[in-house]
Amino acid sequence: MQQHQLVFGDAVVGVIDGRPTIRGECDCSNAAEIERWLGYFGMAPIDVDLSGVTFFGAAALRAILDAADRNPYLRVVEPSPVVRRVLDITRTYAYLVDGQQP
Repeated sequence: MQQHQLVFGDAVVGVIDGRPTIRGECDCSNAAEIERWLGYFGMAPIDVDLSGVTFFGAAALRAILDAADRNPYLRVVEPSPVVRRVLDITRTYAYLVDGQQP
């Protein structure tokens, strides 16, 4: 298993087995860093694993949405129950997970 990790406050981001992965708490304290990190993938098709996210605030959602707006090939995979709830409440699940246009 190959992995490279960075720590942004209470979140750990990295590429694990070729997949961008975010774990921990994603909020206003690290949303800008997460968005910037996702930007490094450019326009490459990426599946962002959010299975290990334990908190997902509005700023984190905005960061993911902005990154997806810049890269239409970005998809969220394996959202944790916390992330799934936010995506369901905000009606962004179909856009971020299934790739449907809003």
